[in-house]
Amino acid sequence: MKAKNRKTGEVVDIISYSQLSATERCPGQDYVSYIDSQGVEHYKEDLNYYWDFELISIRDEGIHWQDVRERAAIAAMQGLLANSVLIGEYATALRPKISIVETAIEHANMLVEELKKK
Repeated sequence: MKAKNRKTGEVVDIISYSQLSATERCPGQDYVSYIDSQGVEHYKEDLNYYWDFELISIRDEGIHWQDVRERAAIAAMQGLLANSVLIGEYATALRPKISIVETAIEHANMLVEELKKK
């Protein structure tokens, strides 16, 4: 899980931790093992997970919305192409100004906007 070191601001990957109490420090008994931003593993550092780190929401880190948008557009396009009724409408020019591609992208954009809200 991602967490930010409260003292340094560095974002790290927590591997494991041990705490006797969430409200008190217990020197010598508390520890946190983590991988720092440079990829270096820190094993059983004398830190308190609750006092020394701030949990970072997965939604805050690492979401590449353009990648999500592209995958959603591909899935929407596949769904549109699998619908023979819609293909017939496009082929007979009932929707002459809107292509299947534009429709797929529009649906992908709507999905990304909804996901960002949550």
